[in-house]
Amino acid sequence: MEYWEWWIGALALGLFSVFFSFLTGKPLGVSGSWLSIARRKEDAILKASAEVLDGNQDEVKDDLMAMTMAEFGDDVLADISADSPQRREGEANAEVTDEIKLKQDYTPWTVHVLFLVTMFLGSYLASLTTGDFSWSIDLSPLHTQIFENDGEAWIALLFGGMMVGFGTQMAGGCTSGHGLSGCAQLIPASLLSTAIFFGSATALTILMNSMV
Repeated sequence: MEYWEWWIGALALGLFSVFFSFLTGKPLGVSGSWLSIARRKEDAILKASAEVLDGNQDEVKDDLMAMTMAEFGDDVLADISADSPQRREGEANAEVTDEIKLKQDYTPWTVHVLFLVTMFLGSYLASLTTGDFSWSIDLSPLHTQIFENDGEAWIALLFGGMMVGFGTQMAGGCTSGHGLSGCAQLIPASLLSTAIFFGSATALTILMNSMV
């Protein structure tokens, strides 16, 4: 099997990461794209709610005051007099609140679908340039040596995939989100996460090869 030169892949990944962030305003992340597709209905509800709140901020403030009075009683108004520090602090907070937009930017889930589809398309085009393309569902020789049959291997892969999805959500990103976007920005959590999952993958590879 013939691979591209390493610098070609590095340059392509770096440019695509910047291009993706420029278009969507969000860092590149494969697991994040899968999550956005899976929760597209919930995001649609949140987007609709944010639009309602953004257009009725006065009503929102009135409702918040009504809930505050219901919780703490009508005497709460007396505590916030015109000359009290609490009132002045409240007015300052209100000015800050006015600058906060309740409406958030939600990237359409179709954008994430297109992103994932182009990953497969890019792999296909890359294989055509080297002449190595072929359809196959066979597992690697390493899997067939470790497991007694293909059924056990597929179950292990399914469980492993589920654990990867669970882990990426706990860690707030995957190899692309942390390894590409996060590490490029020198985010401490991304640097630590990348070191952990690359170290774990290396340890697991050594363990699997020792079992053969």
